[in-house]
Amino acid sequence: MASLAAIKIDAFEFARDGRVLGGTISLAEFHRLSDVLLEVGGEIQVKVAGHCDDDRKSWLQLECSGSLVLKCQRCLESMRHTVRFNNRLQLKEGDANAVDWSDHDIDEDEFDIIPASQPWLLKDLVEDELILQLPVSPMHGSCALPNADTSNHKLSPFSVLAKLKKH
Repeated sequence: MASLAAIKIDAFEFARDGRVLGGTISLAEFHRLSDVLLEVGGEIQVKVAGHCDDDRKSWLQLECSGSLVLKCQRCLESMRHTVRFNNRLQLKEGDANAVDWSDHDIDEDEFDIIPASQPWLLKDLVEDELILQLPVSPMHGSCALPNADTSNHKLSPFSVLAKLKKH
């Protein structure tokens, strides 16, 4: 598969033409995402398809999958986090601050709305969506605290008081 890291698209033209792109992007290309990754080796599989519906709305369908290496917030060791998503994105003219967002647009959960007035690098869109997929506090299903040795428990000085309470 071809690398999509340097591909710049005009999203409205891409959707109007019904274009489809597929390929990979190296994790090393995602500069903001690399701040939270323990390893930047590997790639994300990407497929993006554009189309316009009967109401003349422009859409992108973004599919991504891959594996990220994050730091477990409990044991501080590395952990694999699999990402796989298929996001439907409606394109709006203007920048994020100037677009007139209707209440219906904001409340809709079946798709996200993104401003797309200027051409942008496809990798920037993919990076934004990957960041949104990250867990707030990544943790293994089960792990121990670092340096937690359960075999060498010291008796609490208060255990003597607990014995007195029983009498």
